[in-house]
Amino acid sequence: MVDITKSRDYKDLLVKELDKDKWEANIGEFNYSLFISPEWVSSMSFAHGSPVFLDFVDADRVIGKLSGLFIKGGKALGNQLFFYAYPAIRTNQESLLNACMKALLAYAKNRKVQRIIVGSYDQQNGIKCKVKGFIANERYEYVVDLQPESGKIAFSQNLKRNVKKAQKQGATLAESEDPKLVGRLSALLNSTLDKRANKYGHKYNPFYLPYLNPGSVERLLANKAGRFYYSGMNEDGVMHCLLFNLERDGKAFNLLAGSDELSYQNGLASWLDYSIIELYREKGQSYYNLGGGTGDAGSEGLERSKQSKGGVKKIVYGATTNFLLYPHKLLNPLLNLGRFLKKLKLI
Repeated sequence: MVDITKSRDYKDLLVKELDKDKWEANIGEFNYSLFISPEWVSSMSFAHGSPVFLDFVDADRVIGKLSGLFIKGGKALGNQLFFYAYPAIRTNQESLLNACMKALLAYAKNRKVQRIIVGSYDQQNGIKCKVKGFIANERYEYVVDLQPESGKIAFSQNLKRNVKKAQKQGATLAESEDPKLVGRLSALLNSTLDKRANKYGHKYNPFYLPYLNPGSVERLLANKAGRFYYSGMNEDGVMHCLLFNLERDGKAFNLLAGSDELSYQNGLASWLDYSIIELYREKGQSYYNLGGGTGDAGSEGLERSKQSKGGVKKIVYGATTNFLLYPHKLLNPLLNLGRFLKKLKLI
């Protein structure tokens, strides 16, 4: 437990480690990302990365919650705290988030942690961290409001045409939590990869997040963190398009999606997303996060696709630190140079 006594807005702020069950008990009171859920964090754990569950406590009141991985990096890199999203806070206030991040920094130093990395996946606000010692980074996600005030989701005309095309081909919809489908998912992800690589000349890792791989997807299924949705044609028994979505407390995130050539030709990918959105709406879910762009030549087309499904672009922020302790701090100029070159698109 670390005592923070000089926080501008929250005096005597504490960072407290809890076990999973105690930490999860009141998570519903906070605006939290699906990527700090116990199911997600536990599924991403590995031999050198163990789950850590933190409460930010001010005067015996929990004001924030965060979970992630404590990674043992050995002598070369030192220990690291890795989080996929910001701390969950009760209200989206900059001062509240910054107080939690400041406390997290002190906690890390107390634990002899060399670096903190905080992602921005399914981020619940657009607040930019302004705590000294953190370097903010910006990205974006496309989010479908499943319960808009207008009562209608702004599907594009092109998506509607693809939906009709798929329906004429006898498109089918099914869902499953069978781990045996992970193999088919991998095959369709690679099919999508090959198509994009041939078109745009850029290869990428289809399991794009740190510590996400076929094994961790199987653990997500075992932990009831998400499910598969897939489509075929005319009951042909072939999965032409397959999605894996995270789901919890009315939230949904499209984590992985793969399609074969027939899916593209017959509008099945559009139809599947359209059908899932309508299914979520009927269940009363709040939003469907379609994720962000890829940053390559094909990103523009991918973003148009997400907009066609009613996705609205949301700017979100993450934050990282340089090395916090000596002797690793001597390497910080190299980290700063790497960021500068990346900004210039030289690496």
